Amino acid sequence: MTKTRPEGGPDRNQKSIQTIVVHKICCGCGACPVVCPTSCIEFFYGNRFNYPKVDTERCIQCGKCLQVCPSTFLLQGTDPGLSDDVKNASYDCYLIHSKDDNIRLDASSGGFITGLILHLMDKGKADGGVVARCEGQHPLVAESFIATDKESLLSARASKYAPVSSCTVLSEVLERPGRYVFVGTPCMIEALTKLQELLPKLQERIVLKISLVCAGMASRLSTKAYIEEDGGVSIADAHRICYRGNGWPGRFRVFGENNKLLMDRPHLGGSLIHVVPRDHYLRCWNCLDHWGRFADVTVCDPWCEEMVKTERKGRSAVMVRTERGKQAVRSAIDSGDMIADSITLQDMLGYNRHLVIDPDHPRHGWMAAYQLLFFGRLKHLIPVLKSLLRRKRVGLITTLKTRLCKAYYY
Repeated sequence: MTKTRPEGGPDRNQKSIQTIVVHKICCGCGACPVVCPTSCIEFFYGNRFNYPKVDTERCIQCGKCLQVCPSTFLLQGTDPGLSDDVKNASYDCYLIHSKDDNIRLDASSGGFITGLILHLMDKGKADGGVVARCEGQHPLVAESFIATDKESLLSARASKYAPVSSCTVLSEVLERPGRYVFVGTPCMIEALTKLQELLPKLQERIVLKISLVCAGMASRLSTKAYIEEDGGVSIADAHRICYRGNGWPGRFRVFGENNKLLMDRPHLGGSLIHVVPRDHYLRCWNCLDHWGRFADVTVCDPWCEEMVKTERKGRSAVMVRTERGKQAVRSAIDSGDMIADSITLQDMLGYNRHLVIDPDHPRHGWMAAYQLLFFGRLKHLIPVLKSLLRRKRVGLITTLKTRLCKAYYY
Protein backbone atom coordinates (compact mmCIF):
# COMPACT_ATOMS: atom_id res chain seq x y z
CA MET A 1 0.00 0.00 0.00
CA THR A 2 1.51 3.32 -1.10
CA LYS A 3 0.89 6.33 1.08
CA THR A 4 1.67 9.89 0.03
CA ARG A 5 0.10 13.33 0.15
CA PRO A 6 -1.22 15.08 -2.98
CA GLU A 7 0.98 17.95 -4.13
CA GLY A 8 0.47 21.12 -6.08
CA GLY A 9 -1.77 24.14 -5.79
CA PRO A 10 -5.22 24.65 -7.29
CA ASP A 11 -5.23 25.61 -10.97
CA ARG A 12 -8.62 25.62 -12.63
CA ASN A 13 -6.96 25.90 -16.06
CA GLN A 14 -4.74 22.84 -15.62
CA LYS A 15 -5.84 20.16 -18.08
CA SER A 16 -5.11 17.15 -15.91
CA ILE A 17 -6.76 15.26 -13.09
CA GLN A 18 -4.41 16.97 -10.62
CA THR A 19 -6.74 19.97 -10.53
CA ILE A 20 -9.52 17.67 -9.29
CA VAL A 21 -7.25 16.29 -6.56
CA VAL A 22 -6.09 19.67 -5.25
CA HIS A 23 -9.67 20.95 -5.17
CA LYS A 24 -10.50 17.95 -2.94
CA ILE A 25 -13.27 16.62 -5.22
CA CYS A 26 -11.71 13.35 -6.38
CA CYS A 27 -14.05 10.41 -5.76
CA GLY A 28 -11.29 7.82 -6.17
CA CYS A 29 -13.04 5.97 -9.00
CA GLY A 30 -9.76 5.06 -10.70
CA ALA A 31 -10.76 5.89 -14.29
CA CYS A 32 -8.09 8.48 -15.06
CA PRO A 33 -5.03 6.18 -15.31
CA VAL A 34 -6.97 3.89 -17.65
CA VAL A 35 -7.40 6.58 -20.31
CA CYS A 36 -4.04 8.35 -19.96
CA PRO A 37 -2.11 7.97 -23.27
CA THR A 38 1.30 8.52 -21.64
CA SER A 39 0.72 6.43 -18.49
CA CYS A 40 1.71 9.43 -16.38
CA ILE A 41 -1.02 8.94 -13.76
CA GLU A 42 -0.33 6.71 -10.78
CA PHE A 43 -2.98 5.75 -8.25
CA PHE A 44 -2.20 6.01 -4.54
CA TYR A 45 -3.89 4.56 -1.48
CA GLY A 46 -3.55 7.07 1.33
CA ASN A 47 -4.36 6.84 5.01
CA ARG A 48 -7.94 7.91 4.31
CA PHE A 49 -8.78 7.74 0.61
CA ASN A 50 -7.56 6.72 -2.84
CA TYR A 51 -6.48 9.35 -5.36
CA PRO A 52 -4.35 9.83 -8.51
CA LYS A 53 -1.11 11.71 -8.88
CA VAL A 54 0.20 13.09 -12.16
CA ASP A 55 3.82 12.95 -13.30
CA THR A 56 3.94 16.48 -14.74
CA GLU A 57 7.13 15.68 -16.66
CA ARG A 58 5.26 13.21 -18.85
CA CYS A 59 1.80 14.83 -18.88
CA ILE A 60 0.91 16.25 -22.32
CA GLN A 61 -2.17 18.13 -21.03
CA CYS A 62 -4.48 16.21 -23.39
CA GLY A 63 -7.36 16.49 -20.92
CA LYS A 64 -8.62 12.91 -21.42
CA CYS A 65 -8.42 12.22 -17.69
CA LEU A 66 -10.78 15.13 -17.07
CA GLN A 67 -13.13 13.87 -19.79
CA VAL A 68 -13.77 10.65 -17.86
CA CYS A 69 -13.84 12.21 -14.39
CA PRO A 70 -17.32 12.37 -12.77
CA SER A 71 -16.31 15.41 -10.69
CA THR A 72 -15.37 17.99 -13.33
CA PHE A 73 -18.75 19.72 -13.19
CA LEU A 74 -17.86 21.03 -9.72
CA LEU A 75 -15.12 23.18 -11.25
CA GLN A 76 -17.85 25.24 -12.91
CA GLY A 77 -20.87 25.02 -10.62
CA THR A 78 -23.23 22.65 -8.87
CA ASP A 79 -25.21 21.25 -11.80
CA PRO A 80 -23.80 18.07 -13.40
CA GLY A 81 -26.09 18.59 -16.39
CA LEU A 82 -27.78 15.21 -16.07
CA SER A 83 -31.49 14.85 -16.60
CA ASP A 84 -32.44 11.51 -15.06
CA ASP A 85 -35.34 11.95 -12.64
CA VAL A 86 -35.64 8.64 -10.84
CA LYS A 87 -38.87 9.64 -9.10
CA ASN A 88 -40.76 9.92 -12.40
CA ALA A 89 -39.31 6.87 -14.13
CA SER A 90 -41.05 3.56 -14.92
CA TYR A 91 -38.44 0.96 -14.03
CA ASP A 92 -39.15 -2.66 -13.14
CA CYS A 93 -38.30 -3.24 -9.47
CA TYR A 94 -38.01 -6.41 -7.40
CA LEU A 95 -37.31 -7.83 -3.99
CA ILE A 96 -35.03 -10.67 -4.97
CA HIS A 97 -32.64 -13.24 -3.54
CA SER A 98 -30.50 -16.15 -4.65
CA LYS A 99 -32.10 -19.57 -4.33
CA ASP A 100 -28.75 -20.83 -3.01
CA ASP A 101 -28.58 -20.12 0.73
CA ASN A 102 -24.81 -20.56 0.70
CA ILE A 103 -24.62 -17.53 -1.58
CA ARG A 104 -27.46 -15.66 0.08
CA LEU A 105 -26.50 -15.84 3.75
CA ASP A 106 -22.99 -14.39 3.54
CA ALA A 107 -23.92 -11.59 1.15
CA SER A 108 -25.02 -8.09 2.11
CA SER A 109 -28.67 -8.72 1.31
CA GLY A 110 -29.94 -11.68 -0.64
CA GLY A 111 -26.88 -12.53 -2.71
CA PHE A 112 -28.36 -10.97 -5.85
CA ILE A 113 -25.17 -9.55 -7.36
CA THR A 114 -23.05 -12.64 -6.75
CA GLY A 115 -25.86 -14.92 -7.88
CA LEU A 116 -26.53 -12.90 -11.04
CA ILE A 117 -22.88 -12.91 -12.10
CA LEU A 118 -22.65 -16.66 -11.48
CA HIS A 119 -25.84 -17.17 -13.50
CA LEU A 120 -24.48 -15.16 -16.44
CA MET A 121 -21.21 -17.09 -16.29
CA ASP A 122 -23.07 -20.40 -16.21
CA LYS A 123 -25.16 -19.38 -19.24
CA GLY A 124 -22.09 -18.28 -21.18
CA LYS A 125 -23.17 -14.64 -21.16
CA ALA A 126 -20.25 -13.38 -19.08
CA ASP A 127 -16.75 -14.54 -18.25
CA GLY A 128 -16.51 -12.91 -14.84
CA GLY A 129 -17.05 -9.77 -12.84
CA VAL A 130 -15.10 -6.70 -11.72
CA VAL A 131 -15.55 -6.83 -7.94
CA ALA A 132 -13.63 -6.06 -4.70
CA ARG A 133 -12.56 -7.75 -1.46
CA CYS A 134 -10.88 -6.70 1.80
CA GLU A 135 -8.31 -9.32 2.70
CA GLY A 136 -4.61 -10.00 2.67
CA GLN A 137 -1.69 -8.03 4.01
CA HIS A 138 -3.62 -4.73 3.89
CA PRO A 139 -7.30 -5.58 4.49
CA LEU A 140 -8.17 -1.89 4.95
CA VAL A 141 -7.40 -1.42 1.26
CA ALA A 142 -10.25 -2.90 -0.76
CA GLU A 143 -8.69 -4.82 -3.64
CA SER A 144 -10.49 -4.51 -6.97
CA PHE A 145 -10.01 -7.50 -9.25
CA ILE A 146 -11.57 -9.64 -11.98
CA ALA A 147 -13.27 -12.73 -10.59
CA THR A 148 -13.58 -15.49 -13.17
CA ASP A 149 -14.65 -18.45 -11.02
CA LYS A 150 -17.07 -19.13 -8.22
CA GLU A 151 -14.48 -19.26 -5.44
CA SER A 152 -12.98 -15.85 -6.24
CA LEU A 153 -16.42 -14.34 -6.75
CA LEU A 154 -17.59 -15.60 -3.36
CA SER A 155 -14.55 -13.96 -1.75
CA ALA A 156 -15.95 -10.60 -2.89
CA ARG A 157 -19.41 -10.99 -1.38
CA ALA A 158 -20.99 -8.24 0.73
CA SER A 159 -20.55 -4.47 0.84
CA LYS A 160 -17.24 -2.67 1.29
CA TYR A 161 -17.66 0.42 3.43
CA ALA A 162 -14.22 1.71 2.52
CA PRO A 163 -12.58 3.39 -0.49
CA VAL A 164 -12.82 1.20 -3.60
CA SER A 165 -11.36 2.15 -7.00
CA SER A 166 -12.78 -0.49 -9.31
CA CYS A 167 -12.17 1.45 -12.53
CA THR A 168 -8.43 0.86 -12.15
CA VAL A 169 -9.06 -2.77 -13.14
CA LEU A 170 -10.44 -1.69 -16.51
CA SER A 171 -6.87 -1.48 -17.83
CA GLU A 172 -6.70 -5.23 -17.33
CA VAL A 173 -10.15 -5.67 -18.88
CA LEU A 174 -8.88 -3.93 -22.03
CA GLU A 175 -5.98 -6.36 -22.29
CA ARG A 176 -7.91 -9.47 -21.32
CA PRO A 177 -10.42 -10.89 -23.83
CA GLY A 178 -13.81 -11.70 -22.38
CA ARG A 179 -17.13 -10.23 -21.27
CA TYR A 180 -17.46 -8.92 -17.76
CA VAL A 181 -20.01 -7.55 -15.30
CA PHE A 182 -18.88 -4.35 -13.59
CA VAL A 183 -20.01 -3.63 -10.02
CA GLY A 184 -19.47 -0.22 -8.48
CA THR A 185 -20.86 2.95 -6.94
CA PRO A 186 -22.73 5.51 -9.07
CA CYS A 187 -19.61 7.63 -9.62
CA MET A 188 -17.66 4.58 -10.82
CA ILE A 189 -20.50 3.66 -13.17
CA GLU A 190 -20.50 7.20 -14.57
CA ALA A 191 -16.72 7.11 -15.03
CA LEU A 192 -16.97 3.74 -16.78
CA THR A 193 -19.66 5.10 -19.10
CA LYS A 194 -17.41 8.03 -20.03
CA LEU A 195 -14.50 5.64 -20.58
CA GLN A 196 -16.65 3.58 -22.94
CA GLU A 197 -17.17 6.68 -25.07
CA LEU A 198 -13.42 7.16 -25.47
CA LEU A 199 -12.44 3.47 -25.49
CA PRO A 200 -15.05 1.56 -27.56
CA LYS A 201 -13.48 -1.79 -26.70
CA LEU A 202 -14.91 -1.38 -23.20
CA GLN A 203 -18.41 -1.35 -24.68
CA GLU A 204 -17.80 -4.92 -25.85
CA ARG A 205 -15.96 -6.10 -22.74
CA ILE A 206 -18.42 -4.77 -20.12
CA VAL A 207 -21.75 -6.50 -20.75
CA LEU A 208 -23.57 -5.30 -17.62
CA LYS A 209 -23.16 -2.37 -15.22
CA ILE A 210 -24.48 -2.88 -11.68
CA SER A 211 -24.62 0.12 -9.36
CA LEU A 212 -24.91 0.05 -5.60
CA VAL A 213 -27.12 2.73 -4.09
CA CYS A 214 -24.57 4.91 -2.33
CA ALA A 215 -24.81 7.39 0.53
CA GLY A 216 -21.09 8.18 0.47
CA MET A 217 -17.78 6.36 0.72
CA ALA A 218 -16.29 6.38 4.22
CA SER A 219 -12.56 6.70 4.75
CA ARG A 220 -10.56 3.64 5.74
CA LEU A 221 -9.71 5.39 9.01
CA SER A 222 -13.37 4.99 9.99
CA THR A 223 -12.99 1.22 9.71
CA LYS A 224 -9.64 1.27 11.51
CA ALA A 225 -11.07 3.28 14.40
CA TYR A 226 -14.07 0.97 14.72
CA ILE A 227 -11.89 -2.13 14.78
CA GLU A 228 -9.29 -0.81 17.22
CA GLU A 229 -11.35 1.46 19.47
CA ASP A 230 -14.67 -0.40 19.56
CA GLY A 231 -13.41 -3.92 18.94
CA GLY A 232 -10.12 -3.76 20.79
CA VAL A 233 -8.37 -5.47 17.88
CA SER A 234 -5.09 -4.31 16.36
CA ILE A 235 -5.45 -3.78 12.62
CA ALA A 236 -2.01 -5.40 12.28
CA ASP A 237 -3.60 -8.71 13.30
CA ALA A 238 -6.42 -8.48 10.75
CA HIS A 239 -6.32 -10.53 7.56
CA ARG A 240 -9.90 -10.21 6.31
CA ILE A 241 -12.65 -7.67 7.01
CA CYS A 242 -16.30 -8.59 6.40
CA TYR A 243 -18.55 -5.56 6.68
CA ARG A 244 -21.70 -7.62 6.14
CA GLY A 245 -22.84 -11.24 5.91
CA ASN A 246 -23.89 -14.02 8.25
CA GLY A 247 -27.56 -13.35 7.59
CA TRP A 248 -29.39 -10.03 7.28
CA PRO A 249 -28.93 -7.25 8.27
CA GLY A 250 -25.66 -9.02 8.96
CA ARG A 251 -22.63 -8.67 11.18
CA PHE A 252 -19.30 -6.85 11.01
CA ARG A 253 -16.52 -9.39 11.44
CA VAL A 254 -12.73 -9.31 11.41
CA PHE A 255 -10.68 -12.44 10.83
CA GLY A 256 -7.00 -13.03 11.46
CA GLU A 257 -4.70 -15.64 10.04
CA ASN A 258 -6.12 -19.15 9.69
CA ASN A 259 -9.62 -17.63 9.65
CA LYS A 260 -9.51 -16.86 13.37
CA LEU A 261 -12.45 -14.66 14.38
CA LEU A 262 -11.13 -11.52 16.09
CA MET A 263 -14.21 -9.26 16.13
CA ASP A 264 -17.93 -9.85 15.69
CA ARG A 265 -20.46 -7.01 15.96
CA PRO A 266 -24.01 -6.52 14.65
CA HIS A 267 -24.31 -4.35 11.55
CA LEU A 268 -27.36 -2.47 12.84
CA GLY A 269 -26.30 -0.32 15.76
CA GLY A 270 -22.67 -1.24 15.05
CA SER A 271 -20.81 -0.73 11.78
CA LEU A 272 -23.83 0.98 10.20
CA ILE A 273 -23.52 3.79 12.76
CA HIS A 274 -19.80 3.83 13.48
CA VAL A 275 -18.37 3.32 9.98
CA VAL A 276 -20.85 4.16 7.23
CA PRO A 277 -21.77 7.81 8.03
CA ARG A 278 -18.32 8.94 9.18
CA ASP A 279 -15.59 10.85 7.37
CA HIS A 280 -16.65 10.71 3.70
CA TYR A 281 -14.88 12.08 0.67
CA LEU A 282 -15.71 15.77 0.24
CA ARG A 283 -16.90 14.74 -3.23
CA CYS A 284 -19.60 12.58 -1.60
CA TRP A 285 -21.17 15.65 0.01
CA ASN A 286 -21.31 17.15 -3.50
CA CYS A 287 -23.07 14.19 -5.10
CA LEU A 288 -26.47 14.24 -6.81
CA ASP A 289 -26.44 10.68 -8.14
CA HIS A 290 -27.08 8.11 -5.43
CA TRP A 291 -29.14 5.79 -7.65
CA GLY A 292 -26.68 4.91 -10.42
CA ARG A 293 -28.33 6.72 -13.33
CA PHE A 294 -25.83 5.23 -15.82
CA ALA A 295 -26.25 1.64 -14.62
CA ASP A 296 -28.19 -1.24 -16.15
CA VAL A 297 -29.26 -2.42 -12.70
CA THR A 298 -29.28 -0.60 -9.35
CA VAL A 299 -29.22 -2.54 -6.05
CA CYS A 300 -29.75 -1.66 -2.39
CA ASP A 301 -30.87 -3.07 0.95
CA PRO A 302 -34.64 -2.98 1.60
CA TRP A 303 -34.35 -0.78 4.67
CA CYS A 304 -37.80 -0.58 6.23
CA GLU A 305 -39.26 -1.44 9.63
CA GLU A 306 -41.03 -4.57 8.43
CA MET A 307 -37.94 -6.08 6.80
CA VAL A 308 -35.69 -5.30 9.76
CA LYS A 309 -38.16 -7.00 12.09
CA THR A 310 -38.88 -10.11 10.01
CA GLU A 311 -36.13 -10.79 7.46
CA ARG A 312 -33.13 -12.85 8.55
CA LYS A 313 -31.67 -14.39 5.38
CA GLY A 314 -31.73 -11.26 3.24
CA ARG A 315 -33.37 -9.91 0.10
CA SER A 316 -32.02 -7.35 -2.37
CA ALA A 317 -34.05 -4.43 -3.68
CA VAL A 318 -33.37 -4.15 -7.41
CA MET A 319 -34.20 -1.43 -9.95
CA VAL A 320 -33.82 -2.49 -13.60
CA ARG A 321 -32.91 0.56 -15.69
CA THR A 322 -32.13 -0.74 -19.20
CA GLU A 323 -33.19 -3.42 -21.65
CA ARG A 324 -29.85 -5.14 -21.16
CA GLY A 325 -30.45 -5.19 -17.42
CA LYS A 326 -33.97 -6.50 -17.93
CA GLN A 327 -32.74 -9.42 -20.04
CA ALA A 328 -30.11 -10.39 -17.46
CA VAL A 329 -32.45 -10.22 -14.47
CA ARG A 330 -35.33 -12.00 -16.23
CA SER A 331 -32.96 -14.76 -17.34
CA ALA A 332 -31.90 -15.38 -13.72
CA ILE A 333 -35.52 -15.33 -12.50
CA ASP A 334 -36.89 -17.53 -15.29
CA SER A 335 -34.14 -20.11 -14.76
CA GLY A 336 -34.97 -20.35 -11.05
CA ASP A 337 -31.56 -19.09 -9.92
CA MET A 338 -33.27 -16.05 -8.41
CA ILE A 339 -36.50 -15.85 -6.40
CA ALA A 340 -38.25 -12.51 -6.97
CA ASP A 341 -41.35 -10.53 -6.05
CA SER A 342 -42.29 -7.38 -7.95
CA ILE A 343 -42.38 -4.11 -6.02
CA THR A 344 -43.17 -0.56 -7.06
CA LEU A 345 -40.63 2.15 -7.79
CA GLN A 346 -42.04 4.02 -4.78
CA ASP A 347 -41.20 0.98 -2.61
CA MET A 348 -37.67 0.97 -4.00
CA LEU A 349 -37.10 4.67 -3.36
CA GLY A 350 -38.68 4.37 0.07
CA TYR A 351 -35.92 2.01 1.23
CA ASN A 352 -33.46 4.93 1.00
CA ARG A 353 -35.78 7.90 1.08
CA HIS A 354 -33.07 10.25 2.37
CA LEU A 355 -31.16 9.71 -0.88
CA VAL A 356 -33.95 10.93 -3.14
CA ILE A 357 -32.71 14.39 -4.09
CA ASP A 358 -35.24 17.20 -4.57
CA PRO A 359 -34.76 20.99 -4.95
CA ASP A 360 -34.98 21.53 -1.18
CA HIS A 361 -32.58 18.77 -0.21
CA PRO A 362 -29.73 19.98 2.07
CA ARG A 363 -27.24 18.42 -0.37
CA HIS A 364 -27.69 21.42 -2.65
CA GLY A 365 -26.66 23.68 0.20
CA TRP A 366 -23.47 21.75 0.82
CA MET A 367 -22.60 21.87 -2.87
CA ALA A 368 -23.12 25.61 -2.78
CA ALA A 369 -20.90 25.81 0.33
CA TYR A 370 -18.13 24.06 -1.58
CA GLN A 371 -18.45 26.58 -4.41
CA LEU A 372 -18.40 29.48 -1.96
CA LEU A 373 -15.42 28.32 0.11
CA PHE A 374 -13.22 26.92 -2.67
CA PHE A 375 -13.99 29.37 -5.47
CA GLY A 376 -15.40 32.43 -3.70
CA ARG A 377 -18.62 32.37 -5.72
CA LEU A 378 -20.76 34.67 -3.61
CA LYS A 379 -23.96 33.86 -5.49
CA HIS A 380 -24.01 30.59 -3.57
CA LEU A 381 -24.09 32.28 -0.16
CA ILE A 382 -27.91 32.31 0.13
CA PRO A 383 -28.43 28.56 -0.42
CA VAL A 384 -25.58 27.87 2.00
CA LEU A 385 -27.32 29.86 4.71
CA LYS A 386 -30.65 28.21 3.97
CA SER A 387 -29.08 24.77 4.19
CA LEU A 388 -27.34 25.58 7.46
CA LEU A 389 -30.56 26.88 8.98
CA ARG A 390 -32.36 23.68 7.99
CA ARG A 391 -29.70 21.76 9.86
CA LYS A 392 -29.32 24.08 12.87
CA ARG A 393 -30.17 21.21 15.21
CA VAL A 394 -26.80 19.66 14.40
CA GLY A 395 -24.86 22.77 15.29
CA LEU A 396 -23.32 24.97 12.62
CA ILE A 397 -19.70 24.68 13.74
CA THR A 398 -19.84 20.90 14.15
CA THR A 399 -21.57 20.48 10.80
CA LEU A 400 -19.05 22.61 8.92
CA LYS A 401 -16.15 20.79 10.54
CA THR A 402 -17.58 17.37 9.72
CA ARG A 403 -18.80 18.07 6.20
CA LEU A 404 -16.03 20.32 4.92
CA CYS A 405 -12.92 20.51 7.11
CA LYS A 406 -12.59 16.87 8.09
CA ALA A 407 -12.96 15.77 4.49
CA TYR A 408 -10.24 18.17 3.37
CA TYR A 409 -7.26 15.79 3.21
CA TYR A 410 -6.84 12.51 1.40
